[in-house]
Amino acid sequence: MKIRFQSLQDSLRSGIWARLERGELTGKTLAHKAGFQQAHLSNFLNGKRGLSLQAMDRLLDVLHLDVLQLAGIDEGLRQASRNEEGSGDAEPVGVVTLADAARLARFNAHHIQGTVIFQRSFLRRLKPRAVGNRRDWTRFVAVKLDNEDAVGMAPLLRADALVLIDRHYNAPPPLSHPPSEELYAVRDGTRCLIRRLSVAPGHLILRPLQESAGSLVELIAIPSERRAGDFITGRVRHVAMEL
Repeated sequence: MKIRFQSLQDSLRSGIWARLERGELTGKTLAHKAGFQQAHLSNFLNGKRGLSLQAMDRLLDVLHLDVLQLAGIDEGLRQASRNEEGSGDAEPVGVVTLADAARLARFNAHHIQGTVIFQRSFLRRLKPRAVGNRRDWTRFVAVKLDNEDAVGMAPLLRADALVLIDRHYNAPPPLSHPPSEELYAVRDGTRCLIRRLSVAPGHLILRPLQESAGSLVELIAIPSERRAGDFITGRVRHVAMEL
């Protein structure tokens, strides 16, 4: 695979625009942390100038990215793909934490705790519904739940369940429809919850299957400048639980 410096700059540019659109950072903050003049960063984002290698390194450090991620390569999955070469319909999916699934567009070997194999034909049958730019996000991730993640979701979920999340499906259910039967992974501040989901004007409504002291119906306010999909990590596509 050829990796060209111009392509890396284009990927960095589009990745920063995606984060700006999601409200995860501002141009002023990014420029300050990277030691740039704001006009310098603006010129780069608008394609009016390139960056030196040193300037790119500073941006990558601030954004917690490496060159493999920028090139669109998830190193752990690349190695797994080599191991599964020749297996036909097998597709390795990285296992990550629920928090990393919610906050990271791509993953390196440090984030990937293992891999689980799905049929490629099954994954390809799943239709995405993306809100905003999800092109730079690894689409499928698997998450192994802990006790806290599974609270209130029995019998659909329990601790040690392995959940496949489609992060290119972050479109919410239609406004005012009943709670979805499907499960979604939704960001609430620093947490990520797996819940049934419905939408009301200006809010996402997260509903457990069983209300308890540790799991109640929760509301997430959607600021006027944001979209509901900005808070949705993705839709749950498969759940596997040990018997």
